[in-house]
Amino acid sequence: MQKRGQVSLFIIVGIILVLAVSLLYFVLAPDSDPGVVTAADMAPIRNYIDLCAKSSAEDAVRLLGLQGGYINVPSPYFESVYTDIAYWYYTGDDTYPTLEKMEQELSGYMNENLLDCIDDLRVFSDMGYAFSFGEISTQASIGQNNVEFNINYPITVIKDNRRTEISTFYQNIPVRLGYIYDISREIVSGHVEDPDWIDVSYLLGLDITPRIYPYEGSRLVYSLRDNVTITDFQLEYLFLFAAQFD
Repeated sequence: MQKRGQVSLFIIVGIILVLAVSLLYFVLAPDSDPGVVTAADMAPIRNYIDLCAKSSAEDAVRLLGLQGGYINVPSPYFESVYTDIAYWYYTGDDTYPTLEKMEQELSGYMNENLLDCIDDLRVFSDMGYAFSFGEISTQASIGQNNVEFNINYPITVIKDNRRTEISTFYQNIPVRLGYIYDISREIVSGHVEDPDWIDVSYLLGLDITPRIYPYEGSRLVYSLRDNVTITDFQLEYLFLFAAQFD
């Protein structure tokens, strides 16, 4: 599994842009309530946190797809060269996660990794900012065509003896995760009914690219590559799951 909490190149570039824009805000900021951090002062903070949330959300959805609907893959699992892949079919039984379980996995990833990223808010300390943090809580929601993250994370921003609190953040990742989940369940249902049959005509009729990789020990890995969903860096979204036969 890939190391968590690592700030991506996207975030590093974002920090540079945020710091540059913040200088303009300091120059152009109008007078306001002396007891409240101004909207101009808050803008670079809000932008930075949004960048962190976007990066964490994209990483969560991508990793979940590569590991068969899990961030923390339960045993038994298929151990590939690159990552661990969950079994959705195991010796006659369907073993796929529920949508609710997948949403919990995404929420947990966001809670952990957003904290690691936001820890780097200290880059603003030289500009006179101080921070205090509350408890983070994320609700991920998987739709047919997107994944939404509603994040509640109270952050008090203090500058020049003025303070303001921000707490709600939102990210929408345009990945057809719910749609791919339904397709994957349909494939597994076919195996439950007849383990010796793969409905190739069904697979070829989908608007995704399916591939099946056989392995020793009567195991298959399904690869569903979405031709419609294009993530950052022009990569198609990839969803994997494994099947173990008798």
